[in-house]
Amino acid sequence: MPTVKSGPKKRATASGRSGARKPASRKPASRSRRAAPKPRKSGSFRSPPRGQKSFGRRGQAPTGFVARISAFLNASRLFAVTAVLLLALTVGWGLFAGGHIAALGVAIVDQSKGAVAALGLRVDEVTVEGRTRTEASDVLKALGATRGQFIFDVDLVAARDRLERLEWVERATVSRHLPGTVHVQLMEREPYAVWQRGGRLSLVDRTGSLITDNNLSAFAHLPLVVGHGAQRNASSLMKELMTKPALAARVQAAVRVSDRRWNLKLQNGIEVRLPARGISDSLRKLVRMDAKNGVLSRNIRAVDLRVPGRITILVDSESAAQRRATFQARSEEGGRDA
Repeated sequence: MPTVKSGPKKRATASGRSGARKPASRKPASRSRRAAPKPRKSGSFRSPPRGQKSFGRRGQAPTGFVARISAFLNASRLFAVTAVLLLALTVGWGLFAGGHIAALGVAIVDQSKGAVAALGLRVDEVTVEGRTRTEASDVLKALGATRGQFIFDVDLVAARDRLERLEWVERATVSRHLPGTVHVQLMEREPYAVWQRGGRLSLVDRTGSLITDNNLSAFAHLPLVVGHGAQRNASSLMKELMTKPALAARVQAAVRVSDRRWNLKLQNGIEVRLPARGISDSLRKLVRMDAKNGVLSRNIRAVDLRVPGRITILVDSESAAQRRATFQARSEEGGRDA
């Protein structure tokens, strides 16, 4: 049997082609470290590597601001500057402590005010509105403004407070009307009643605020309220009496009892004792009874309305004695006739 001879086997390459494998070329291995710098020759200049600071000729950091100033001011200059500063501080303190600076400031301000006042901004006129019973001299004194004064020197708030402390003034308003007018607007109190406590008389307004203790003869036509607390509660009582003018015309005084209720003193001497509550109903009943029976014109001492639903009439001692005598005489006459 014939034999078949096989030839030498070929080695397959990576690309799939047959042939001999070429030897791989070897590259020189790269060094991870930099080559050492060559020694620099003396006298040669080389710039510093990037990112590294250079500090002058000898590699020192530059001096700061304070160091430069200290270097500039040597010992003699520093002593001279310190002496000048101390001298300036001493002179300034002497002028301040002696008041020379303040005096200079005041003189400058006065000169400025005088110059401005010369242009017309000075007080030439004071006008007052709403004054009826307040004296004009009292208004000018409280205002505190003088003719020729720099108009902006007038303290409006302080002047208003002084005006409102006057007896008759309830509210006041002070304003400047440039160039030279100060205007005062007053609202005076309205007298409402004469208040008596103890032996002292005073004039009060509707709210019970004290007005004055002087010259009360001109207000004798006003109601007289007596007792502590009477000035505060007079307006509510007078409001009730004004709805009954016939009774109000006969009231001479209203007396406050324990600051709880009122007793009315009529002109004929009769006393009307009112309750603490329900004054309106009690007065209505009294007026109706007087219109029907004339009880307030009789010879009685008091009418007591303090108990609700009941009217008690108190007869004075003389009237009671006369009535008993009259009744007894009539009884004796009747016995003789029998």
